Amino acid sequence: MPATRTPKWRAFGAAVLLLALGPQMIPTSQAFTTPNVIISGGGPAGLLASILLNNLGIQSTIFEEARDPDEWSSKSYAMSLNDRGKAALDAGGCLESIIGAGNEKLCNYFVDGSTGDVQTIPRREPTPGIGMSRPMLVDCIENIAKTLPHVTLRRGVGVASVTEDEDGELSVHLDDGTVVHASHVIGADGKWSKVRQSFEELKSQAKLVSCTGFGVLMCGDSAPEGWKMDGSYVIFPPKEEESIPQDFYIIGSPLMNGGMALAMVCSDGVTKKYPWLKPEADPSPKDVGKGGWKDETSLELVDSTTHDLATNLDTMLQDTVPAFHAAIDKSFYKTAGIQRRATWLQMTPKDGSVVSYSTEKGNVALVGDAAHAMTASMGEGGNCAMESALKLAGAVGSIMKEKGETTCTVDTLNAGFIQYGISRPKDVQPIQEMSAARNNK
Repeated sequence: MPATRTPKWRAFGAAVLLLALGPQMIPTSQAFTTPNVIISGGGPAGLLASILLNNLGIQSTIFEEARDPDEWSSKSYAMSLNDRGKAALDAGGCLESIIGAGNEKLCNYFVDGSTGDVQTIPRREPTPGIGMSRPMLVDCIENIAKTLPHVTLRRGVGVASVTEDEDGELSVHLDDGTVVHASHVIGADGKWSKVRQSFEELKSQAKLVSCTGFGVLMCGDSAPEGWKMDGSYVIFPPKEEESIPQDFYIIGSPLMNGGMALAMVCSDGVTKKYPWLKPEADPSPKDVGKGGWKDETSLELVDSTTHDLATNLDTMLQDTVPAFHAAIDKSFYKTAGIQRRATWLQMTPKDGSVVSYSTEKGNVALVGDAAHAMTASMGEGGNCAMESALKLAGAVGSIMKEKGETTCTVDTLNAGFIQYGISRPKDVQPIQEMSAARNNK
């Protein structure tokens, strides 16, 4: 059926005015009679968005490049879910499953890496956190999403780009060369978002900002003897030793399977004594995004006989944090990967308007790292990503309620995307800035 194109709004201020007038004033689109949403990215935010849209009766299809949740090793880190993340998961009916799969985080443990002495620091939050690996989190949410009538998940194929024809219909171009059509697209495809890159009004707002810090990720099948599951461990080199650099610390996260994830957080100063730790430069602009999450890894150890990273780390930790070194298995070093310098996504308004995570028409929106990637220093990235999925669905649901709709229309979804796009940045951008400031200390 021929589609009638929604009129273009040439100034973003017009979108703000339409919101002020109310959703009923937004022009009607006839390209789709009911919403048909494609979500690029099957991480926590994309999966949770599909569940929350399903609960509003909205059909969505998720395309995820990874064939299984643990395909990219650079994604296989430990997460601590705080009140933001838990509230979003609870709204999607996922929290009970998450609690069963994870472990409660009641405190943090500060460890003297030289002596092994441990200091217990209670959590500031009123409720316990939940610790788990990212693949486990994805698996739990995915298992719920796959049971829902309005959710379709396709793994093993990602979104390469999105185009819009003169009638306003969105064409989603997949990595395998096929093209699918949608009324709306949600970009939940990470820091290097192909969806964001496809729309100049979103792309022009975005700038990746590098910090001075970087990380080394490791994982192993066992935690040190006596370490508890109810907290994260922060291991520091001794301050009184001038010969030992104070430019790094290690975060250890015991996992439910008995293993442990390690993140060695480094500032550039540590490379003066250990130049082999220096991360590669950021990808050139023409190469950014070609590898998605793989772009994050500067050097990943795949064969200990061809790389010196394992040996160098072993020697370094023996010299700087000997008690911790003695407590962990040498197999950790064989999994090590040096990450590129921490980066975050700075969104800046253009042409005197305001920052928005949606297009001015409201047919495309960004969630998670695609909208507000942040450094890992505060552990807020994943929590804010899932909260954004909740805020997006909440905006749509509130407009449906205002209009008395039991079935969401295309125009209501447009209005919800716009409302979310304008309102969300003021909540999450201060968190991004605080997180980046910690990395630059």
